[in-house]
Amino acid sequence: MTSEEYAAVALSRVPAVGAKLYRKLIHHFGSAAAALEARPQDLLTVEGLAEKTVAHFADDRHYREADAVVRFAQRHPLELLHFGAAGYPSALAAFDGAAAVLYHYGKTDWDNPRQLAIVGTRKMSAQGARQVERLLDPLRELGVLIVSGLAYGVDIAAHRRALRTGLPTLAVIGSGFEHVYPHAHRHTARQLAERGGGLLSEYPPWQKPEREHFPARNRIVAMLTAMTVVVESDRRGGSLITANMARGYGKQVGACPGRPGDSSTAGCNELIKTGRAHLIEEAEDIIRLLNWSGTAVRPQLQLFEQLDAEERAVVDCLSARESISIDELHRQLLRPPAALAGTLLMLEMKGVLAALPGHRYRLCMG
Repeated sequence: MTSEEYAAVALSRVPAVGAKLYRKLIHHFGSAAAALEARPQDLLTVEGLAEKTVAHFADDRHYREADAVVRFAQRHPLELLHFGAAGYPSALAAFDGAAAVLYHYGKTDWDNPRQLAIVGTRKMSAQGARQVERLLDPLRELGVLIVSGLAYGVDIAAHRRALRTGLPTLAVIGSGFEHVYPHAHRHTARQLAERGGGLLSEYPPWQKPEREHFPARNRIVAMLTAMTVVVESDRRGGSLITANMARGYGKQVGACPGRPGDSSTAGCNELIKTGRAHLIEEAEDIIRLLNWSGTAVRPQLQLFEQLDAEERAVVDCLSARESISIDELHRQLLRPPAALAGTLLMLEMKGVLAALPGHRYRLCMG
């Protein structure tokens, strides 16, 4: 573990330093190590950093917790992914609310351009199991990364079918690696890491599963993937939370329809009926909606020859990610805000960019 990785863990464990404040500290001081070494008066110049939080920097508890992570990493193949480092998933870097530090075990290819979340009820029916197979099996030739949450029901069915089909699959968990939950799925979890996928958590190894951790896990699933597909869910299912998160992030959402009156798919039918999800019956629906057939290059890339240098620079920032905030564009391109806003407007008028809620932008899919 490098000194900056150690500092990243320590900084992330300072009480009240969440994802957004962590990023502000990195942008202000240049590194996690510099932020930890900063004087209290310098820390107070960072927007959103209160005196109470600054006082926590003087406590050494966050260093003790970083030491515990180091000891775990010495015994296990733990990969640390922290915001600002080259290995941090670009799909997550686009969102200010993404965890600043992530723990990864496995061989997941974060640059895989085809990532799909499969979620649903923990009480999956036989029809739900068949639907998982119907969706995943045709995706083998595309090498799609299947992402889910390792839970009972649809989640574990998706992971296991991906393994049988030869697709890489990633489980995002709501606990640390010493407490993989549910315990019955630990063997499958090891298989994910051995076959091109892995386990991902925003919690340190010793963290036990807690109810409040699972919405945070769902958030990562929604951020990472191009589309979230709900296979089965009633109207109160946790997978609907993931679907709504995905919509909020400007991602595609799909749902598999069920029989009228069947409570196990009532949530899916409601998503479709209210226009919050595309109707997904087979893999071809996903392939078509995400433009995965043939070449993966978006049709709009043909327009790029008509772009000037400033417009092309914006497009280059977006080419490897799902969306980006105007603040992140400003930090990367170092352009005056008014000039950048004008460039974004022109790209929207040309049909190259689409504006999303929260001052975010994405390349159009065509």
